[in-house]
Amino acid sequence: MNTHANAATRAQLLAEIVRGRAQDHPEANALRTIARNLKRAATELRKATGTDRLPDEADQALWRARMAAARAETGIPAAVIDHVSALATGYAPDLPDLLPADPEHVRQENELRARFLDLSRHLDARDEDVANAVLVALIRLHSDYDRLAAEVAVHGRADQAPTTYRPHEGSRTAAHLPGHLTVFDGGLILTELAVPFDITPGEIWQLIKTAQPARGTAAAFIADLGAELAAA
Repeated sequence: MNTHANAATRAQLLAEIVRGRAQDHPEANALRTIARNLKRAATELRKATGTDRLPDEADQALWRARMAAARAETGIPAAVIDHVSALATGYAPDLPDLLPADPEHVRQENELRARFLDLSRHLDARDEDVANAVLVALIRLHSDYDRLAAEVAVHGRADQAPTTYRPHEGSRTAAHLPGHLTVFDGGLILTELAVPFDITPGEIWQLIKTAQPARGTAAAFIADLGAELAAA
């Protein structure tokens, strides 16, 4: 089976999966639009002979399917449709690095990548029931990836720059990185704190107000010296 025929099979199977989910779904119209364009792409791919490129008509149908998936809460990640065009374009779908700061998110991303690699090996199974099951699993996987990406956007990436907090009053400031907060007083480090990855700005402001000098910091030394001078 050539690449275009293989891509057509993927498009047809995915269209049937999507159409089957339209029944009683709040975004039934969007799901039917996705399915209709996947079937159109399958038809155009089957007609493509003697070429190693994605036919324009199939490309446009897949683009319309992606747009319909992206515009509504269909439960069909637009990235799944890339598994259809990949055979004809040569651009294999991937899971972009999320670079999460939270170790739990790192574990989840690694698990998703392992699942992705395993499923990709079975996508062109000769048994259509197997190929169908793989596409269903890929829909779930890309949905899980999208949810994780949303959580990483909230909890922070490992490569992000620190967020600076500068209260309107007082000499204290702070620098926040995912999982870590450094509180300064007059430019000196007051303390460094491990904080939850989902900490809110309000909670950070409260920590800035209440943080006590950590032992061994210059701020703690100055505070102790001031106390000694006051007692003398």
